[in-house]
Amino acid sequence: MKKLIVHQPIRALLRQGLYPEALQASTSASPLNPFLTNQTYALFLKSGHRLDPFLASAVISQFAKLGLFYHALQFLNDTPDRDTVSYNALIAGLARSCRPGPVFDLFDRLRHVGLRPDAFTLSSLVKACDGLEENEIAHGVCLRLGLGYGGFVVSGLVENYMRNGAVGSAEKCFRECFVVDNVVWTAMVSGYVWSCEFEKGREVFVEMRGLGLELNEFSLTAVLGALFDEKEGEQVHGVGVKMGFLWGCSVHLSNAIMNMYSRCGNKQNAAKVFDEITDPDVVSWTERIGAASDGVEALELFKILHSGDLKVNEYTIINVLSAILGLGMLNPGKQIQALCQKLGYLRVVSVGNVLISMYGKCEQIGDARSIFDDMLCRDSVSWNSLIAGYSENGIVTQALEVLRCMRDISLQPNGYTLASLLEVASNLNSPRLAMQIHSHVIKIGFMVDDRVVACLIVTYGKCNRIDESKRIFYDINKINLVLLNAMATSFVRSGCHADAINLFHISRGLKLEVDSSTFSTVLKACGAITELEQGRVIHSLALKTGFDQGSFVESAIIDVYCKCGSIGDAEKVFRHASTNNLASWNAMVMGYAQHGFHDEVSEVFNKMSKFGVKPDHITYLGVLTSCCHAGLFKEAFSYLNSMFERDELMPHIEHYACMVDLLSRLGLLEEAKRTIDQMPICPDAHIWQILLSACNIHKNMDMGRVAAQKLLELEPDNESAYILLSNLYASAGMWSAVGKVRKEMKEKIVYKEPGSSWLQVGGLLHYFLADDKSHRDSREIHTELIRLYRQMSVTSKLENDGPSLMIYDL
Repeated sequence: MKKLIVHQPIRALLRQGLYPEALQASTSASPLNPFLTNQTYALFLKSGHRLDPFLASAVISQFAKLGLFYHALQFLNDTPDRDTVSYNALIAGLARSCRPGPVFDLFDRLRHVGLRPDAFTLSSLVKACDGLEENEIAHGVCLRLGLGYGGFVVSGLVENYMRNGAVGSAEKCFRECFVVDNVVWTAMVSGYVWSCEFEKGREVFVEMRGLGLELNEFSLTAVLGALFDEKEGEQVHGVGVKMGFLWGCSVHLSNAIMNMYSRCGNKQNAAKVFDEITDPDVVSWTERIGAASDGVEALELFKILHSGDLKVNEYTIINVLSAILGLGMLNPGKQIQALCQKLGYLRVVSVGNVLISMYGKCEQIGDARSIFDDMLCRDSVSWNSLIAGYSENGIVTQALEVLRCMRDISLQPNGYTLASLLEVASNLNSPRLAMQIHSHVIKIGFMVDDRVVACLIVTYGKCNRIDESKRIFYDINKINLVLLNAMATSFVRSGCHADAINLFHISRGLKLEVDSSTFSTVLKACGAITELEQGRVIHSLALKTGFDQGSFVESAIIDVYCKCGSIGDAEKVFRHASTNNLASWNAMVMGYAQHGFHDEVSEVFNKMSKFGVKPDHITYLGVLTSCCHAGLFKEAFSYLNSMFERDELMPHIEHYACMVDLLSRLGLLEEAKRTIDQMPICPDAHIWQILLSACNIHKNMDMGRVAAQKLLELEPDNESAYILLSNLYASAGMWSAVGKVRKEMKEKIVYKEPGSSWLQVGGLLHYFLADDKSHRDSREIHTELIRLYRQMSVTSKLENDGPSLMIYDL
């Protein structure tokens, strides 16, 4: 047969009588045209030519690629001298279309006519296998025929076993059919990554290198999926650069490197790798969106991708939605949902799941429920996301109802969902709900999940059930870092600050691991009880262990020194802190505000903009607190306007509380009441208590009654409301009203908690309670307090005949 000239028109070949050449040319036409092939084949037969196996294979392969398997089989049957290559062409096409039944039937027919399958036949047979049983049959066939057929057969078997979760069978196949081929070893590494057995994947790669097998971009891509240590990932990256795989010739390796850097938290390096790709594909863009610094950048990258020639896929959608989760970006989220509707991705379960989470985070739980209800297929993540959405929005009843429905269809909540439910119990300060969830956790066997156990410990602590937290903690056989931090947090949240400090020192003595979270929690405990010496000790330990550089630890150290009155030490730490560490700036602002250093507060606030640090809600809370203490009415309102207009921050209820407090301190009670009425947020008990306290000081009976009524509506057992109202009546000489308030307190069993304070002298903490005479120097202390009280009375010219009928701590 003459050598085919591909570019020569088929018609010209037919005119010259080159029928075999014309038929072969028709199978190579681009795009493939079965009609042209059929016409050429008819002329071929009419000319009296017979199909030889090679030409038949080319025709069969073309029809198989087009999915025209009936025509392909007809050509195979018409071939008089069929050989293994002819069968392979049809078997390969069927395998690509994932049709294991016809593949096995044709394989049996091949053997029945006396032909011997070769490596290509077996490779296609293995590729066609979908389930574990089919793969085991194919494995058995390979064993009977002998496995000297090259790496593609073994790698296919290994991949199928791993994909079906049969890790043991894959390992047995790999070891028994030992083939020194990088394809097989790469398949094993990929299989371990697929099965999340990353350490084993690394070990196989190391063994592979020890055998001297040549590395290629596929083996490097495979091992990158097993790496969570950035230094190891950088080494593989370096090998890829050294071997020349990254200069525009291996996009999938570059994508794997980007994924590794993102997984290790180095998004900047991931972005650099993307910038070096000559022609990024949609996977490259998807990884780059996942490595975006924030939701805004992710959206910009998504817009660029969507406006180009590449089509976004479901993973791109998931990455961009994940980037804007929790940022309140509702409109972009809705636009992406509309795009999903257009592209048909709403049928993808994982896309629906992330949309449920997005709407839940945006407080649009109704839209989240609509997405859930419209999903044709749901998995456990779908249910868990909806439960988490209800939980995060405080809709406990619905969250528990969805949990019940989930259990009815034999699905169980995951650790994330249980943690969300416990967070709700914590926020509601509901020990009863915490106990219900605890019972459920025990029932479904989640007490082995450290994250859930840690949430239980913290929740009980916040619900003032510290004994329950301690019981759970001390019943654990092996204490780890997560549980240690949870117990320390529980102590701090329940006010057991000394216990948190003791736990830290015990853990150090037992050589237990600690981290920056441990240090920041214990430093917070030191600040809460003004334990300056302990704060210094823990600060020095943080310096020795290298944990002093984290933003939370730096801010916690500053906070300790500020609360303990050591402003100079706080300033030293602040000067050496990272300039872009917002937490440290906030700690310094709050510290100065607590000590009444308003000029320093203003100076730090103004420096923030010079260093490019944008203030947040905490910064403005510190500034407003400082204005409140200094009585600076106009300046406070200026800052409040700046918060909204310049920095686009919506004031929280704490900021409005500062403004009400400021107006109340200045005696502007009408303006304070007007501010409360005009707030876009429903006032809480704290704000009404501020107003009631001010009415008590300024003797405003009418407004005081209103404030007390509002306060008791929100917190019927609030002792301060009764005490302040009683004192207000007493100051006006309304003794019958005083008696009614005290009677109501007794009926409702409301008692005033005795005032308390503490003082550190010579490394010892001295605790004091009102009317407590247990201290060894109590007589001298009370004598001095009475002297100071009398001096205050004279200085302020107090003339009040009824102070003894008010409720005071002496």
